[in-house]
Amino acid sequence: MLITSSRKPSINTRALCKDLASFFHCESINRGKMGMKEVLSLIEDTPGPLLIVGEYHGNPGSLIFYTPDGRELISIRISVTAVKKLQKKVSPKTPPVATGHADIAPILAKILAIELVDEPASPLVLNISNDQLDFMYEGQELFRLNIRSIR
Repeated sequence: MLITSSRKPSINTRALCKDLASFFHCESINRGKMGMKEVLSLIEDTPGPLLIVGEYHGNPGSLIFYTPDGRELISIRISVTAVKKLQKKVSPKTPPVATGHADIAPILAKILAIELVDEPASPLVLNISNDQLDFMYEGQELFRLNIRSIR
């Protein structure tokens, strides 16, 4: 997966891109003035989707997932709360897992190529509910994305 932002991102949006990339052990790039075709050409060699973190009034406002050919998979309007920095380096050998029984949980787990489990064995857990995405490390919340709508 490759994570980038919309054009001219705020500091908060760039920080969220980096936090998501750290959580999912993937690359985050600064988009700058790149158009959509240029961004899509970057993911040809990258497994997984492209995630663009959009903005709303200078804050992260959406997560839009695209296939390598530019087809939109899902768009989630969000707001961000409870941002904490990872205190320890997370090993790339520790893949995150997803938990949750929300309707979107299996869809999001499939898009992110992470396992959906009932009891997580990994220290990195994405807890998916109908109204929020909780990013956890060793049982403590790193940050929460409140879901406003999904399309």
